[in-house]
Amino acid sequence: MDDSSPGGIAGPMECSIYQNYSASEVLVQSLAGVVNQQDVESMVRAQKKMLQRFEKTNEMLSNCNTLSATRFERAQRDFKAHTAQILEMRKDLDVVLRRIHNLKTKMALQNPEAFRAAGGREGPLAEEDDEYDVMIKEKKAQDAAKSQSKSNQVSSPTGTKPKNKN
Repeated sequence: MDDSSPGGIAGPMECSIYQNYSASEVLVQSLAGVVNQQDVESMVRAQKKMLQRFEKTNEMLSNCNTLSATRFERAQRDFKAHTAQILEMRKDLDVVLRRIHNLKTKMALQNPEAFRAAGGREGPLAEEDDEYDVMIKEKKAQDAAKSQSKSNQVSSPTGTKPKNKN
């Protein structure tokens, strides 16, 4: 009887070739013959191009992050300096307004007729509120009203008494 049959079943000679290989190696060898080598090379080239693009993009993003961090630090420093400057200017303005108020009060006491003729008001001058002060006063009034209504709800009787089960 012949070892190789016409039905495509491998004979003992063909099986002996794969005896020294593991199953995974045999599978890889079988697939290697099926895969087109040019396709594999083109995929490797495409992957290398993408890798280069990703590395370049990563470098650009790193540079952008470094630049952004530097600019953020500078902006933060400038913001703190400007905030301090504005606070100092507000203190200076408060001092100037207080001096003007004191001068007006002194003028009203020394020369009331001339002061009235100049359009000044007698008596203590009311301080003008800016928008920020008005908002703070309104918020405090709202908070006080809320806390007052809460305390009224807690302290007011509900009108119902618990029933005794005696």
